[in-house]
Amino acid sequence: MKTGLCLFLAALTAPALAAQADWVVYQRGSALELAVDRQSIWLEKDGLVHFVNQERFSERQYEKGYRFAFDIRRTDGYADCSKNQFALVGSSYYTRNNQHIFSSMFPLQRYAWTWQPVYDGSVADAMLQVVCAAAKTAPRKKPE
Repeated sequence: MKTGLCLFLAALTAPALAAQADWVVYQRGSALELAVDRQSIWLEKDGLVHFVNQERFSERQYEKGYRFAFDIRRTDGYADCSKNQFALVGSSYYTRNNQHIFSSMFPLQRYAWTWQPVYDGSVADAMLQVVCAAAKTAPRKKPE
């Protein structure tokens, strides 16, 4: 019985261990580090690319609307590499030790996305270069 329970728990944790983040830093400064998780990149059926962007702050930040402090913000987004634009659809907040504080309950629905243009040489351009390069070998999203 104990062996079966241990195997069951190991099977549950294996995907979490396999899905460890692989952060690619695309800009680093004294106050902020920006990175994209290579493990979060996949292709949608319509050619859009899903990604997770991370902002790691050197000083604790405060989210006034939700009334909490955080050190790391991770934002889910989608890129349209052919049109050189992206949309951010949901956020999660963490402590410096990577402990989860808060996440938006549901991602923003597609009809409400606001596409942001990307200009050459901008921070967004650096982010999209990482995302779109990784998208060339990214897996397709599995149907739910």
